[in-house]
Amino acid sequence: MSPRKFQLLRRRNQFHSHYTILDIGTEYIKALVVKREEGRGIVLGVGRVRQSLSDMQAGSVADIQAVIDSCDKALSEAEDMCQVIPGQAVIGIAGEQVRGFSTTVAKQRPQSQAKITQAEIATALQAVQRRALKEAVRQMSQDLGVTDVNVKLVHSSVTSVKVDGYSVNNPLDFQGDVMEITVFNTFAPLAHIGALQTIAQELDLELVATVAEPYALARGCASGDVLELGGIFVDVGGGTTDIALVRHGGIEATRMFALGGRSFTRRIASELTMPLDEAELFKVAHGEGRLPAEQRAMAHRAVTGNAEVLAQGVALVLEDLAGSEPLPPAIYLAGGGASLPEVAEQLLAFEWTDAVPFPRRPSVKVLGPGDVVDVYDTTGLLGSSQDVTPMGLARHAVSLEAEADQPMGGLMRRVLKTMRV
Repeated sequence: MSPRKFQLLRRRNQFHSHYTILDIGTEYIKALVVKREEGRGIVLGVGRVRQSLSDMQAGSVADIQAVIDSCDKALSEAEDMCQVIPGQAVIGIAGEQVRGFSTTVAKQRPQSQAKITQAEIATALQAVQRRALKEAVRQMSQDLGVTDVNVKLVHSSVTSVKVDGYSVNNPLDFQGDVMEITVFNTFAPLAHIGALQTIAQELDLELVATVAEPYALARGCASGDVLELGGIFVDVGGGTTDIALVRHGGIEATRMFALGGRSFTRRIASELTMPLDEAELFKVAHGEGRLPAEQRAMAHRAVTGNAEVLAQGVALVLEDLAGSEPLPPAIYLAGGGASLPEVAEQLLAFEWTDAVPFPRRPSVKVLGPGDVVDVYDTTGLLGSSQDVTPMGLARHAVSLEAEADQPMGGLMRRVLKTMRV
């Protein structure tokens, strides 16, 4: 029995109110210990460990054992800080092949005067999930160029229910002609999901949720106004840039592409002729505004080209997500790469209306930990844009109990168990 497991058993009374949060990034492992208290998340411990270059590839785990070792170090840092070792874990998932999208099914009811039954709702949810799985397989097969892809469901959430166009929280016992249900699902290849499950198992963690990081970011930072007006959340990580579209009151889709902070580091190393480790420190210092004027100008010249390419990548993703409807003209930036001023500059300067259906030039805001709803840091160690995503994962964790009490959430879990998705 490992020392971590032994300590966990001694603290079993805290099991249901404490969570381990793991953000397995390309550049850093970020671990939080979070306590749920009256619907809020209180961050008690923080751990951060840098990964080796070969541990991750485009946001996906490339060396499971090396990542396990780094996670263990990050967890130990967070746990030692607060002397609490949770057993339940929420792990973020990212990577090019992670797909998140909303699926809607409108069911015409044969008898509008009859009350909607639980069996009827379950049938509609099954139809939504079958359609979503088929679409996920189609998208990943197209991306990978193969016909047979083993796709697994990561996370599922009912985002909207309407009866004859009228929004309801629970359609049970309502009457009407048409019941419309929208579900947001995240899918990933089996190898990707299996790696995270192995990591949790080796660390003696009970994996209660795996959630797409752009979904957690958007959900954690989307205030009532953002849900009403819409917004685009862009998380510039070490190996990937993750995008979530919030529109029509909910999270509509997520996408990711392989360009992130490491490309900026490599560009600085090449342009300024310095080792990668030194280039990373130089990049971080530039993002934090700590370089003298001459070096700041050198950094600006080195990273502007990559920032322009990143803006073009965001535009291509948004063009695909937009469909026939206009996009909300508000972009919210997070992640370590968001600290580079050139990223926001290039997103502001991009000629969006030539390629993407914005009603006007979008605004750009760099998010900080204070923008995450109902999650509070007691350590004083979470202060930058790179900390927003793990705090978004914490927000998801402390919301799990409330979701479990919702009728639609409980029914969805039973449907998924029956379908074995």
